[in-house]
Amino acid sequence: MSQGEVSAASFDADLPELPANLELDLPGLFVAGRQVAPFGEPVALEVVQLGEVTSGSGVLTVRDFGYGDFGLAPLTRRLHAGTYRAEVSGTAGTNVALRLIVSEAPAVSWHPAELAGGSNIIGVDAGNVVILDVATLARCEAEQVEELFQEQSERLADCRGSVFSLTGEVNDAVIVTSGYGDGAYPCYWGVAEDGTITSLVVDFLVLAEDKVRVVTVPWRPGTVNAPELAEHGLEVIANRGTFILTHRGDAFSKLRVLAPDGTVLMDGHHLSLTVTDDQHTQSWKPAAPPPPGSVLELTLHEGYRHT
Repeated sequence: MSQGEVSAASFDADLPELPANLELDLPGLFVAGRQVAPFGEPVALEVVQLGEVTSGSGVLTVRDFGYGDFGLAPLTRRLHAGTYRAEVSGTAGTNVALRLIVSEAPAVSWHPAELAGGSNIIGVDAGNVVILDVATLARCEAEQVEELFQEQSERLADCRGSVFSLTGEVNDAVIVTSGYGDGAYPCYWGVAEDGTITSLVVDFLVLAEDKVRVVTVPWRPGTVNAPELAEHGLEVIANRGTFILTHRGDAFSKLRVLAPDGTVLMDGHHLSLTVTDDQHTQSWKPAAPPPPGSVLELTLHEGYRHT
């Protein structure tokens, strides 16, 4: 990472407001002993102190350590250089959230912790999340980072997480297993009453449930003009007995065609999916055309709430 990329982080970078469709209780993810039931039966939430992480530059990133320096980007909000305490909460062998405590002041508001590029969502393909000092990582050779990744991956087999050193000098990184494993996980800044950063939290969505809305429209070829679906550009194209469904974005968690009596004629989960840029396309060739009165049922993902 170049010095120019490091400078993409600043002390006064904007802190976006939380989307209105989120119902968060981030402090509740770190209440030791709280009874939670992610797997049905109530169990106690555990909070494990992992150690301290020193950032010499104050420029941090959150990422899958298995990516090396591929797609490396800093968090846009820069911290003052310092040493911060890291902890992870979990239960029944599964990590719930990772927190870097910047100060002991209580958070009065929460904001998406965005990486340069505009997203606070961390993609994971190797079952781990790391918070580390970007400027230090920039001094490391690729082979060194790969060796560290292998070493830390082996350690994670026996613990929830650990702090470690990128260069052998001071501990400047923390790594944990990422909840249920691979996926996409949001990061948030906690902000004190005086506007300073108090913490950085990575939520593994273990103690969360999706907020959804189901919309049904008459089944027919053409553009779907329902106002609540307008932004998704949903269209049904009929082509010699095959129906091609296209839409923008990934807001639909379920897409089905139902007969008038409620019988499921098509479930989008069973169709192949092609994604080009932001355009999603699926093809359905039924044995017979849907009968009159059939409907297209769409389940929209509208955020999540903590449980």
